Amino acid sequence: MASTNNHPQFDLEERVSYIHSSVRGDKAGYKETKSPVDIDLEGGALVAGGAINLFSREALALFSQYLAIGIVYGMLPGMQYPVFNNYLRLEGYQTSAYSVLVALGWSFKVFFGMMSDCFPVLGYRRKPYMLLGWAITTLCLAIMTFSPFEAPYCDARKIKCPAVTPPKANLTRDGTFQYYNFDAPNGGTQFIVLSVIAGFGYVMADCAADAMVVEFAQREPIAIRGRTQTAIYTSRYVGTMISQLSIAFLLNGKVYSGSFSYSVTPNVMYAICLVPCALIVLCTIFVLVEEKTERTPLNEWVKTFWDLLQLRVMWQVCAFKFINQMFQSFNATPQSPISKTWAGVEPLNDSLSGVLGSLIMSVIMVVVGKWGLHWNWRWVIALGSIAVISIDAFVVFMTIWDGFRNQWFFNGVALAENVPNGIRFIVSSYCAVEIADAGNEGATYGLISTVSNLATPFASVLYKLVDSFFDVSQTDISRDDSHVRWEVSYCYLISYACKMAALLWLFMLPPQKEEMQELKRRGGSSKLAGAILVVMFTLALAFSVTTNFMSIYPSTKCYRIAGGKGTVNGTCPK
Repeated sequence: MASTNNHPQFDLEERVSYIHSSVRGDKAGYKETKSPVDIDLEGGALVAGGAINLFSREALALFSQYLAIGIVYGMLPGMQYPVFNNYLRLEGYQTSAYSVLVALGWSFKVFFGMMSDCFPVLGYRRKPYMLLGWAITTLCLAIMTFSPFEAPYCDARKIKCPAVTPPKANLTRDGTFQYYNFDAPNGGTQFIVLSVIAGFGYVMADCAADAMVVEFAQREPIAIRGRTQTAIYTSRYVGTMISQLSIAFLLNGKVYSGSFSYSVTPNVMYAICLVPCALIVLCTIFVLVEEKTERTPLNEWVKTFWDLLQLRVMWQVCAFKFINQMFQSFNATPQSPISKTWAGVEPLNDSLSGVLGSLIMSVIMVVVGKWGLHWNWRWVIALGSIAVISIDAFVVFMTIWDGFRNQWFFNGVALAENVPNGIRFIVSSYCAVEIADAGNEGATYGLISTVSNLATPFASVLYKLVDSFFDVSQTDISRDDSHVRWEVSYCYLISYACKMAALLWLFMLPPQKEEMQELKRRGGSSKLAGAILVVMFTLALAFSVTTNFMSIYPSTKCYRIAGGKGTVNGTCPK
């Protein structure tokens, strides 16, 4: 994408899947959530109890969870461009790894859902895991808030930082060496690792909160069902936009390659996250309401999950989701460096683009949900993907070859991508709804979305490896000669070719609900296919986690598999 806002686009599909992955047993093992089959519930509600008052203590306590989630979810990925690309000057493959790592927790949500379902604490399935998750996140944010942050690579408050860093001898001779910190790219490792751990913490809390949302939503009459989900989406988007606006106006100083005369340190941004996280711990303890419920026996959960994996409709759709998403996520590592060096994108512009992008995605999801329920999935995904590539390629190549380099053009025109992106995203999620049966909704949603989530970090490993053979480092891009432009162009051409190749796998996706149901009825099952799915998932998860972490450690960041240029005599050059 031309936009430098690399926030993972989980939103609707993932949010629904997080909810269900946390409540696998809500219709199969818990007394409170079983729908009475012989009783007519009011207005078509799925379970008894009546719709919750959105201004009640229970609802407001739950919505506050999502406000805090939105703040952290918006802040940690949003710091990638101003802090890690501009301030510390990490290489493109490292900033790509950062974007993947801070969202890595979402790839483990099936396991968090299993913990919440099968291992209650003192009879409570949700509150203990909310508390544990928020405690982890709060601790990590506290450490990052009060730990000294590395000095910038070049202090633009003192000198004018050139696009190409002069030799150290020249810097010593003209007296500007003191304003450079050549260890800055290695100084962010601790904060990246703590951000990843914090991400796991709030995802754990999110999974437990999502389960409670379903319990409330199932009590709503059919005429208003979805009202609770809409409220939590709103809360989350408000939190995300608070973070994006904070980044826009607080990290747009010269040291972050912005234009403002003032700015704050990165520690302040972590403190902005810390405050709501600390408050939400207290809210969870003293305000949030949860009734004690029965757990789902682990052996029952495992049996249901294994039966599900063997269904052809499941492994075929999982295979499609992984392969299609992997090709679609095959990006280019020069994205952040060219944003700063060639397009001159300021953090203000980058963050405001994120705010507008979130709004556009929300509107498109509503439009498709209202008028596009019967569109052919294959055609919509294909046309949406082609539109994304066309818009992105126009903006990117105009910037690469100096046809028109402007930050508003680079990020502004690219906002149009959110229209086909939103359509493709929400339509591709409908298939999960058709597969789920009563009693295995959680496992269905959890598996499909986790496989899809995992494809993104796996793809990042591949494109970092491919791009490591091209001259697209920060220094190379600063030269801005014909050779470098061609090298960057090759990276993007490979990326676009892979995105187009994603369409070749659409035959694996049934075109609409009826065909999906037919495959479900007549597709049969296979133990071998189920076993292959488990093995491939485990290997891909281990491989992507390991290689993305290698990208941020000084001792391993140069390895080809991590996206670097290779070792010298078996070690990374300093």
